[in-house]
This record gives sequence, C-alpha cells and structure tokens, in this order.
Amino acid sequence: MSEHGMGAMVLDEQGGTGRGARDHDPVPGGGAARPGRRRILAHLLADGVPLLLLAAWFWYSANVSAAELPNPVEVGRESIDLLIGEGAVHTWTSMGRIVLAVLLATCIGSLLVFLAGVAPVTELLIGKRVLPFFNSVPALGWAILGVIWFGVGDFSVVFVVTAITIPFCLVNLWEGKRALDPGLLEMGRSFTRSRVRVLFSIELPLLVPYIFAAARLSFSVGWKVALIAEFFGSQTGLGLVMNRARQSFDSPTVFATIVVVLVIVSVVERLLFDPLAHWFAKRTGTAVAR
Repeated sequence: MSEHGMGAMVLDEQGGTGRGARDHDPVPGGGAARPGRRRILAHLLADGVPLLLLAAWFWYSANVSAAELPNPVEVGRESIDLLIGEGAVHTWTSMGRIVLAVLLATCIGSLLVFLAGVAPVTELLIGKRVLPFFNSVPALGWAILGVIWFGVGDFSVVFVVTAITIPFCLVNLWEGKRALDPGLLEMGRSFTRSRVRVLFSIELPLLVPYIFAAARLSFSVGWKVALIAEFFGSQTGLGLVMNRARQSFDSPTVFATIVVVLVIVSVVERLLFDPLAHWFAKRTGTAVAR
C-alpha cells in the first residue's frame, strides 16, 4: 500500500480502522444533537417571541390611553364575548358566510380548470382572460359593487368573498394540472378516448390535494375579505362590529375582532387543515419523516 493510502487509514481507540478521525469523532454541538437543539430553539422562538410581544403590550398599554392601545385583559373579555357571549352571533354569521363562499369559489375554480381540460379551446379564455380579470379587481371594488347590485345582506357578502377567492382556487388548480405526470395521462388516454373519463378517473384524484390547498388558502383570505364586505354592506357580522367600534372609538372591540379572527383561523388550521394535509401527504407519498 502506498504511503498516501496508509496515511488515509487511522486506528480508532478500539483498534478498528476508519477513514479518518473527523468522520467518527463527535463534534460538540453537531451530529445528531444539532437537529434536537435546532428544534428546541425553534420552539423557544415560536413561543417566546409572542410572549415577549404580549408582555410589551401589557407594559405599553399601561402608559398610553385605552383608545390608543387597550389593555390585553379588556381585549380578552371582549374576545370571549364575541366567541361565546352575546356577540357570538356576529362571529358565527361571518363564519357561515365564509365557509359557503369558499365552497362556491372552490367549485367554480375547479369547474373552470376542468372545462379547460375537457375543452382545450377554452384554455386561452380561462387562463389569459378570466384569471387576470378576477386577479385585477380590488376587494374594495367588489365590496362596493356587491352592495350596489345586491343591497345590504348575506348574499352581497358571499358574492364578494367568492369573487375575491376564485383566483386563489383557479391558480392552485391550474398549477396542479400543469404538474400532473404526462406519462400517466397518456396511459389513461391509451385506454379510452373520452376526455371526461380521463378527467374523473385520473386527473381529479390527483388534483384533490391541490383542491384542498386552494380551500385552505381561501379560508384565511376569506376572513380578510368578509370583514371588508361586512364593513360596507351587512347588518350582522364581525365587519359590522368593527364598523360600529370605529364610529365610537371603541379600541378594545377593534382589537378583540382581530383576536377572534386570529383564534378561529389558527384553530381551524390546527384541528382541520393540518391533519388533512398530513393525510394527503401520506396518501401521496410526500410526507416528510420527523
């Protein structure tokens, strides 16, 4: 063996050989310990930063007027009232409108994408005309049009939220359709000439995770849009609560409305969307080992 080859082999403490001490000797703070420390640090940051912000909120609210920054305890009381008290009717009315609008937007976006798949002649119309149109109209514009066209009520709010969230569904499904395996689709077409059968037997099952992702994104965006729509054209809902609070300079209620939306979106994400996302990932073989 050459001198260079002998120099590459070293004896370990047990008398064995290895490629080099640096490949076997544990490095302080490295190796298997490093992911564990990163995980602990990530949890400390994720939990510590919000607690620090809450402490800063307590401190700053004690030194300014309640109209500028209310006390967190008072905001907490108002939030509980909006969740389970007398004001809960506004919260759950908004929730119902958003769920209905998300379902409508998901169905409309899916139908447009599937129409482009079944009738390719419509692909340019949907991708280059319909999608840019929905993307370009601002939320405030839809809110004003909803009140003008449908008056003050549930329908105008559902219309506005649906119109704003359609592009999110359409883009997600459009990109999902482009990401489908061409070989798998070609194999399906070799068994049948029916585009509809290929669509429902192959494409639709593969697009289910994208449909779910579109609904997940639309739900969180829907809350932002719904409050704008209710602010202008509704007799119930959190948007109305916020509008009344603005008129009376009721800062605690404004903060409580924001907190309630944050709580609902976070709880739905944790209890519904996260488990479904994990289930879809396991089913499609894309789950990441932890």
